[in-house]
Amino acid sequence: MALRISVLKKNGFQKKIVSPKNSDLKFLSFSYYSGSGKRIIEEYTENEEWLWVLLSGRMKMSTASGSFQFMERKNVFEGKPVSFYIPPKLHYTVEIETEAEAVAVSTSAEGNFNPVFISPDSIKTTRAGKLNYQRTIFNILPQEFPASKIIAGETIHDTGHWSCFLPHKHDQDNMPEESKHEELYFFKCEPEKTGFGMIRIYDETQDISFPILTNDLITIPRGYHSVGLIPEHKLYYFWALAGEKRQFQRHTHPDYLKYE
Repeated sequence: MALRISVLKKNGFQKKIVSPKNSDLKFLSFSYYSGSGKRIIEEYTENEEWLWVLLSGRMKMSTASGSFQFMERKNVFEGKPVSFYIPPKLHYTVEIETEAEAVAVSTSAEGNFNPVFISPDSIKTTRAGKLNYQRTIFNILPQEFPASKIIAGETIHDTGHWSCFLPHKHDQDNMPEESKHEELYFFKCEPEKTGFGMIRIYDETQDISFPILTNDLITIPRGYHSVGLIPEHKLYYFWALAGEKRQFQRHTHPDYLKYE
């Protein structure tokens, strides 16, 4: 069942706030860093692949293979994402010297891949939707990216608009019409104090709606879903998907096909 979790801005690294051990997700885990001052995080990926996405501030990512990169970002509403992909069986270090905020997703992985710094210049940007459901999409890890399972990106609503419209799902292995991928969203509203949205997740067995506030994390193990936002505000969300197969295909609710 879908979950809504308010991710607190604790000072430090909160590893696997959501994971297959504490949710209905079978693959994805979500971690979060927020803090100020000097901090070093040392990790080993074991049998997982990891994607770190910097939300604001500055940090240095380095791996035992010798790759490293300084990452810097003002905030999620200005400019493209800056990210770092880390494959299985690799030691890595995150070094922070000033205030910073970041998210990380991970999942079990097979195959041999290389660590990759995903610069803002390399990010493919697309505009989607029409009328009052237009948004900008930044594809961080598209399905053609050399990775095992993670597909990820960011979406920024136009002010007061909807997204994930037309309502769609991806919970059946029925290619080429639909792939089986679970998903999670992590949200930011601007202005934060007054901003909020709504998400509906539903199918023939469930119908769940959640309010959306800044730092809300929503899991979507299955079901159709759409996201709405109040006027005069902006909405950002980081999204990540994972499944047994990498190829992805969404399935639009048949009642909405007339709006395509």
